[in-house]
Amino acid sequence: MGVLVRGSTPSMELRYNLKQSDWLSSHSDKIMHFKFSPNILNRLGEELIPNPDQGIIELVKNSYDADATQCTVELINTDTTGGSILISDNGIGMDIAAISEGWFVLGRSKKAAREPTALGRLPVGDKGLGRLAALRQGSKVHLKTRPKNEPAVEYSLTINWQDFEQASVVEDISFNVQEHRTNLPQGTEIFIQDLSIKFGRREVKRLARELLFLADPFDSCVSFRPRLIAPEFADLEQQVNESYLKDAEYHLKSSVNGDGVVAASVLDWKENLLFHAKDSDISQENYKTVPAKFELWVFLLNPQNFSAKTASFGQVREWLSEVGNVHLYHRGLRVKPYGDQGDDWLKLNYARARNPEVRPSTSTVIGRIIVNDPDDRLIQKTDRLGFIENEAFIELKRFAIDVLNWMAKERLKQTENKRQIVKQESSRDVIDAKTSIENVIEEALPKEYRTRVRKVIQRYEEAKERETKALREDLQLYRSLATAGTTAAVFAHESGKPVTLINKIARRIEIKGQELLGDIYHESLGRPVEKLYRISKSLLSFSKFPLHLLKREKRRTGRVDVSSVIDDIVDLFDPFLKDRKIEVIINNSASQPFIRGSIALLEAIIANLLTNTINSFTVEGSRTEGRQVMVSTEIVESYVQIKILDNGLGIRDINLDEIWLPGQTTKPGGTGLGLTIVKDSVTDLGGKVQAIAKGGLGGAEFIIKLPLVGG
Repeated sequence: MGVLVRGSTPSMELRYNLKQSDWLSSHSDKIMHFKFSPNILNRLGEELIPNPDQGIIELVKNSYDADATQCTVELINTDTTGGSILISDNGIGMDIAAISEGWFVLGRSKKAAREPTALGRLPVGDKGLGRLAALRQGSKVHLKTRPKNEPAVEYSLTINWQDFEQASVVEDISFNVQEHRTNLPQGTEIFIQDLSIKFGRREVKRLARELLFLADPFDSCVSFRPRLIAPEFADLEQQVNESYLKDAEYHLKSSVNGDGVVAASVLDWKENLLFHAKDSDISQENYKTVPAKFELWVFLLNPQNFSAKTASFGQVREWLSEVGNVHLYHRGLRVKPYGDQGDDWLKLNYARARNPEVRPSTSTVIGRIIVNDPDDRLIQKTDRLGFIENEAFIELKRFAIDVLNWMAKERLKQTENKRQIVKQESSRDVIDAKTSIENVIEEALPKEYRTRVRKVIQRYEEAKERETKALREDLQLYRSLATAGTTAAVFAHESGKPVTLINKIARRIEIKGQELLGDIYHESLGRPVEKLYRISKSLLSFSKFPLHLLKREKRRTGRVDVSSVIDDIVDLFDPFLKDRKIEVIINNSASQPFIRGSIALLEAIIANLLTNTINSFTVEGSRTEGRQVMVSTEIVESYVQIKILDNGLGIRDINLDEIWLPGQTTKPGGTGLGLTIVKDSVTDLGGKVQAIAKGGLGGAEFIIKLPLVGG
């Protein structure tokens, strides 16, 4: 209550101040704090970390911060739920203060000061949320730690997560830390029991890869090598250790210093200098980022390139399938997801789609960007997956992409120079050849035959010129098609980003929907969310389609496994076919047929005929149920015969001899180029193609015959 003085009228402000003063006087002993429900442990732990292996990696990073040189992860009976995980290291351990003020404190880390450790490492851990996620994977956790500063002493404690289910707030649960005498050396052991998740072969292999690449496996000076006790780790470690870096076609070395000044050079596989860049050759603006080193090995994956090298084409291709891509190492340890399989954070595949001749892809390189970042300019996200897109990180990416652009530009110059030299030499060769022929005519032939021979040669030259003119026209056509294809690849690649976002949004709707709606979730939102998943999966497959067809190594000439190419293309078309409710029947020959040519040509034939078939079912009046496509291969004498037929309406409203002409189509909006490409590709492979308006299934039927080569 306010105090009134007789004979006066206090203002409203005075009344408020007096009342507030009275309230504070009577309630000054009521001190309150924030309290946290045990559910917050779910929110801060497992819900922030997307994969179980990521939580384990965070515990291994704690070992790194503790100056461990050895860290072992052991999975015990984890092929089913209820198993255990043991993480042990030989680090400096923790005393009572470190356990209380560090290990048990979430949301803050004493590592924030970033003081170097005794081994000179800058700590990488932060907030403790990743550690919490790992510890929450089991129902019980046992901690044993032996601090370096207290020899022969071991501290231990047990966390029983079920205790928190009975508590109203987190602060209600306390822990009893026990002290023991021990003969064991310094270090820490964390034993997580009764796991709620299981690790199948795929999950174990993923964890093995994460542990193997956590510390740069290609740097022999690294003092920290975590290990997983599992056969999958041993197999992968052996494969990674079989380094084929010396067999790379190009070796890029670049760096950016503290002033943002960059330097770069490219060496060939014999370590001879090919290109060197001054700072201004790469960018006119200095980079506002942390000092970094960028090293990249580029492989040309075709058998011819490995004829003079130590490794085989197959060995290197398999090796790159496991280790390929550009990895980012921050303070000695790898940061996910950069360099994960399928992660194109430097847009390598996007750039390759525009210029496949001089650009590498994520599957043809192995690279690393190494940053120390003592000033904490790069900030990891809360879920520990990647960095926040601040200026320092954006500029780091710009540095790497600009260096890649510079290397591609230099390689393009080199390619163009070679092409011009070949053109000039070809022109000189033609002139020299004509001069030689004229000399032979004058010197070797009687005078009465010379005019006749010259006329024959002239007719030959005229025929050759007509052929050249036709080839020029074909070249223009296929350049237009190449432009359309590469443009489609660029747009398809970019569409992958919003498609991935659709999948994430669907996942968020699913989690929150199940949480808020409970049992009625499946009745109300289950089917729409499942449809979102299917749509995003299909769209993601579509986005990968053009890049798959544009791979450079497919254009190399050699023995081609016909059945394998057909299977691959049908798998690639699977989302399209399912979307149109088309059943595919494949009848491959019992014998394995091989042809001489390129995978690209055979893919062009099969892909265009499948596209033609899919389009046939969109014609008005075509069947909507029971749609079928049959693809069969059969060896007939010295040929492999490929048949592609459907049960659509067949070829109508156009003569059979006109379907192969460019621009001829009965489909509104069609290009009329698909069957032209089929005919030209079959011809290039030395084969024949035939079309039947009404074939064996009632619809169109195409029969291709290609000459076999020995198996």
